[in-house]
Amino acid sequence: MRSIRKVAVQLCLAGALVAFGSLAGASQLVPALGLANDQYAKSPGPYKVTTNAVLSDCRGLLGVLARIMLLDNSVQCNSSFPYGFASPVSTSVYYPSNIRNLDKLPVVNFVGGILSNQGQYTDLMRLWASYGFIVIISSDFINTAPTMHVLGALELSKLNQDPTSPLFGKVDLSRTIVAGHSAGGGASILSSSLLPGTLQDIDPQLRYIGSLPIEPGPIGLGSTVKTPTLVLTGAADVVVPAWAWPRLWQGGLIKAVPGWSATAHNATHFSPVRSVRENEFAGITTAWILYLGKNDPGAKEYFVGPDYKLARDPQFIRLAFNPLRVQRNEVADNLQ
Repeated sequence: MRSIRKVAVQLCLAGALVAFGSLAGASQLVPALGLANDQYAKSPGPYKVTTNAVLSDCRGLLGVLARIMLLDNSVQCNSSFPYGFASPVSTSVYYPSNIRNLDKLPVVNFVGGILSNQGQYTDLMRLWASYGFIVIISSDFINTAPTMHVLGALELSKLNQDPTSPLFGKVDLSRTIVAGHSAGGGASILSSSLLPGTLQDIDPQLRYIGSLPIEPGPIGLGSTVKTPTLVLTGAADVVVPAWAWPRLWQGGLIKAVPGWSATAHNATHFSPVRSVRENEFAGITTAWILYLGKNDPGAKEYFVGPDYKLARDPQFIRLAFNPLRVQRNEVADNLQ
């Protein structure tokens, strides 16, 4: 009997891996498409990027599982536990290589998913930084609370005041966008719900100007957020179903501040860790940070106005009677 149970468990695990692998591969069948991806993700932005991240091939049990589930041997990791033997808590920063010659830059403060590794998001971090942002990614491999966003803000505050740092005097903490994927997406909703006084206790200049939850975990209520928020989900995501909490008690409850929700065709839960070419969210997330962080006129067109481009982007569900269609709330409708 025990041997039968053991075989059954092994078959279930194998089936789960195959299922996850199949789902992970769904978005590989069709490259990312649409207006925003064509405009912002076909090639990097105008800046070369430097990072202090030290990455290599993903190793260990979780690294092997990541390569299997993602069907991608090129995925990278740092040495943080449980992918290596370094501390599970870590931060890495991406920024334009010529930052010394630039004015202060806006910030994207990003946290990944549970059991993820910073290195798995490196392509997306580099894309955002190439458009003139300082991007910090923090992780304790659980990532469900605002703790890692606080850690990211504290680290940038320290670097901004350190004369030996390339970021000395270059970090505009008053233009910080909190972002995250999966558990980190739920954490970004929690972080953007913090009171301004709490942020100023971290650094007097710190201000959150927007939130970007990508396929967010279930923790966090949209009714509590205090910044403009774009909630993104994937039509092929079975870990964070687009019809569930992202619509029911996250994006659907954002009433007091501008809010948008969009579900990407073909996107799985693993889309954000894929190459930019295969990441359905790469273009629209870049447009979002450019709109909020730099008030970029071209990016603004995706979110503001009666004919806003997000609602016309074929990467996202648009059918009028589909509950997962692109939507925005009344506050966003009235923006000019």
